[in-house]
Amino acid sequence: MRLRGMPPSHARSLARSVRFHGFTITALARHAARVHRDSLGLVVDGWSVTFGELWSAAQGVAAVLYLGPLDRTPRPVVIACAGPAMPLSLIAVARLGLDVMPVSRGSLEEFRRAVPQDALLIHDGEAPAWHRGPTVQAEQIVAWSTSDGSGLARPRRRARIVLPDRSLAGTITTHVQGAMGVQGLRQLAGLHDRLGIEGTDVILTCAPLHRGKGLQLLGMALLTGATLVSAAHTPSADRIRIIRDRFVSVLSASPSQLAGILDELERTGEAPPRLRRIVVAGQDVDADLVRRLHTVWGPIVLSAYGSVQTGTVAVATPEVLSAHPGTVGRRLPGSDFGIVGHRGRGDASGLLWVRGAHSTVITEDRARIEDGMLTIVGPLTQPDTSD
Repeated sequence: MRLRGMPPSHARSLARSVRFHGFTITALARHAARVHRDSLGLVVDGWSVTFGELWSAAQGVAAVLYLGPLDRTPRPVVIACAGPAMPLSLIAVARLGLDVMPVSRGSLEEFRRAVPQDALLIHDGEAPAWHRGPTVQAEQIVAWSTSDGSGLARPRRRARIVLPDRSLAGTITTHVQGAMGVQGLRQLAGLHDRLGIEGTDVILTCAPLHRGKGLQLLGMALLTGATLVSAAHTPSADRIRIIRDRFVSVLSASPSQLAGILDELERTGEAPPRLRRIVVAGQDVDADLVRRLHTVWGPIVLSAYGSVQTGTVAVATPEVLSAHPGTVGRRLPGSDFGIVGHRGRGDASGLLWVRGAHSTVITEDRARIEDGMLTIVGPLTQPDTSD
C-alpha cells in the first residue's frame, strides 16, 4: 500500500514489513524504525524515544519476556499500566506474535471475566488475588528496554490485539483485532487522507494509548513518521503548555477535553496556541462546541466516529463541519454504516450499524443519515437486557 505523498522507498519498506508481520502494529513499528529511525517518535510522561530507539527498546523487552516470565511458552499477555511501559509492552508482545489485551489499570477489575486467567499480567501496583498467571511490574519493562533483542527470530504467529468493551447494559465483550487485510488498508489510507497527517506533524493525543483513538494515532504516527505526544489524564492547563512547548500541530481530544481547554483559555485570557488540525472523537459532537472551536482557531476542526470493533468509519472535514456542525461526517473507504431495518443508502434515522475492520456491529447509538452524512442523535435509552 502506498499512501498519498509516500515516497516509493517508504512504500517498499512498508510492503516488506507487512510481508513478514502482516498488517499489524509490529509491521508499522519495524517500518518506522527503518525509514524514520532518527526522528522523534513517541513522548509519554516525559519519556521520549526516536522511532529507531522505540523498535530497539521493544525488541529488548520482547527478548527478556520470552526468556524470563514467558519461559519460552506462548501465552496471552494483559497490559494494565500507564506511562511508557504501555506502548513498549504492546509492541514487544506483538513482536513475539502473542495475543495482547491492553486495558487501563483502573478497569482491570471491571474486565476481570474477559482476562485469561493464565495470561502474563504487566501491571502497576499490586496484582489482583484472582489472577493465576505470572506477573511483571511496569517499571521492570522500562528497565528491560535497554536489553539487546536483535537476535530474536521471526515468530510463526502474527500478533492479535484483544480489546474488551462494556455495553450500556453492562455486558462485557471482547474484540479480536488481527491483520487488517485489504479493506482495513483502504480504511486506514482513507483516514490518513482525511486527517492529512504529515511526517513533520507533532500530534497531541488526550486519549490513553491502550485503546480507541490512542491506538489508532500510535499506528498513524508509526506509518507517517509524525511525533506522537501522549497527555492522557492531564489537566487542561498542562495540555495547553504541552501544545506550546512541543510545537504541537495536531490535537486529538474528546469534546469534553476540548471544552476544558477552551474554558482554561477563557479563564486565563491567554492567546490560544497555534494548531493546524483539531480532531474531535470519543463522544457525540456538539454543534455549539464546533462553533466555539472555529471561533478560536478557525475552520480546522475534524470529527471522527467509530467503535472499538470497527475503528473509525466516518470523518467530517472542516468544510463539512462548517456547513453541518453536528455531523460526524461521511463514510471512509473500506467502511460502511446504515440504519437497522432500512435498506439502501437513502436518508433514514434509527438504530445505527457500522462496518469496518472485518466487523459489522449494531451500535447503541441512534443516528440520522442525510445525503450520506452521519449525525449521532443520542444513545439507545433502553438497551435490551433480556440476555
